[in-house]
Amino acid sequence: MNKFRIERAGLSDLGVLHKLEVECFKKNAYSKTSLGLLLTDWRAASFKAIMNERIVGFIIGRVERIRGKRAGRIYTLNVEPKCRRRGIGEALMKRLEEEFSKRGCEEIFLEVAVNNVPAITLYKKLGYEVVEKLRNYYGLGKDAYRAKKIVKSSELESESIIKGS
Repeated sequence: MNKFRIERAGLSDLGVLHKLEVECFKKNAYSKTSLGLLLTDWRAASFKAIMNERIVGFIIGRVERIRGKRAGRIYTLNVEPKCRRRGIGEALMKRLEEEFSKRGCEEIFLEVAVNNVPAITLYKKLGYEVVEKLRNYYGLGKDAYRAKKIVKSSELESESIIKGS
């Protein structure tokens, strides 16, 4: 009954995704316009979680150049509050990480509010490490952590398998 599937998200999902973004992040939510721009950006990747034929979560990230390296940046991860703690956020993260790896990213970055303990716990479980604290990132007195994960691209992985290392 609690089964879900992960699919690519697109511009046709914008209305539902924005509603979920606002439900999850309130005043700090991305605008509908910003989400639309990310959904149509060729450097971006977006995935949705579907349960009982409804979108119950989504993630959007984009390949960028950060400190001279190809890196993935996670812009937003959302799971409907009543559907949390079922592995949906983790599945969305892993699917986006896989996409970043296929696109040759060496690192993945994300920002998370310092008081968002469930998200921080998930990110640490997935191998992210806090690299800096960002003061007032979400507004006055609302700090964030920037976290980073080192990843191997699928090309690097296949090379090491061929070489036997």
